[in-house]
Amino acid sequence: SKKKLSPQGAKEDSTSSSSEEDSLSESSSTESETESEPEESKKKKLLSSRKPPPKTAKKGSKEISLLDLDDFTPPSLQPVTSSPVLSTSLVTDLEGLTLTDTSLTTAMISPVFGAVKKYELLHRMTGEGLSVEYYFSRQPFAPDPRMVAVQIQICNNMATEMKNIRVTEPKLLSGMRIQEFKEIESLAPGETVSVVMGIDFCDSTQVASFQLCTHTRQFYLSIQSPVGELMAPVFMSENEFKKEQGKLTGMSEITEKLTLPDTCQSDHVIVQKVTAAVNVSRVPCGSDKEYRFAAKTVSGECLILITLEKKSDNSAQLTINSEKMLIGTMLVKD
Repeated sequence: SKKKLSPQGAKEDSTSSSSEEDSLSESSSTESETESEPEESKKKKLLSSRKPPPKTAKKGSKEISLLDLDDFTPPSLQPVTSSPVLSTSLVTDLEGLTLTDTSLTTAMISPVFGAVKKYELLHRMTGEGLSVEYYFSRQPFAPDPRMVAVQIQICNNMATEMKNIRVTEPKLLSGMRIQEFKEIESLAPGETVSVVMGIDFCDSTQVASFQLCTHTRQFYLSIQSPVGELMAPVFMSENEFKKEQGKLTGMSEITEKLTLPDTCQSDHVIVQKVTAAVNVSRVPCGSDKEYRFAAKTVSGECLILITLEKKSDNSAQLTINSEKMLIGTMLVKD
């Protein structure tokens, strides 16, 4: 027989069922809360992961702007020449100068050369079709700085080829030296070749003799240097010039009075005449009536100082200071 539940028992069952429902709802809410937490954290992570892209975009924009700079044309700048800068530094170093920057730069950077004078070494008639000329290039002879560089031009005027052109058997005075050019194996008809030969003249105008040979002939030749080509330019300031000149007085000084023709009155002509005759460098000078030049002998490196002072009556006084009195005497004659 079935037992009848009392109202109290039914109430307990309903209470237990409701408590179970409450616990289930609580557990479900708890589970939903626990499930919602990862979602929120995921959202936060997603938001945090989404934050860098703007930075990347910002960097990208910077990169784009930097790339755009390549296409950007900057404003044109006027080129700065080195001459004024060099002149300014030279003006600082040289005390007591009244020269302008332009004249100072010209005077200190390089000497003024006149037209190159060529000398005939072998006429084509004497050389049976072979002609030779030479000139002094006024460039340092690289193999030996104590030798004068002589530029030699050899021309084949024949209709046939010339072979084995060379220098042999030099005949030199004591102390003189010569460095021959490399043998020319072949020279075609009508062809001209230029070679360099070094000669140590020992600061003298003595001749250097040698033989110029081909595969069939021999020619006895001689080269003599003008006194002005025995020197190399020296660059110095006005104060240095005066200091060195003070050491070379008395027996080391030669003076000569000159008459300047009407065609030799301007600064340009005077400087051109001097530098054409002598391989010197112009020294800055505060006086517009005075011209100074400096050089040294190539072989002995002896200092040569030249001063030319203009007078009011078309005359001038030439002063040469040097330990090499023979060189000074020959310069006065030139």
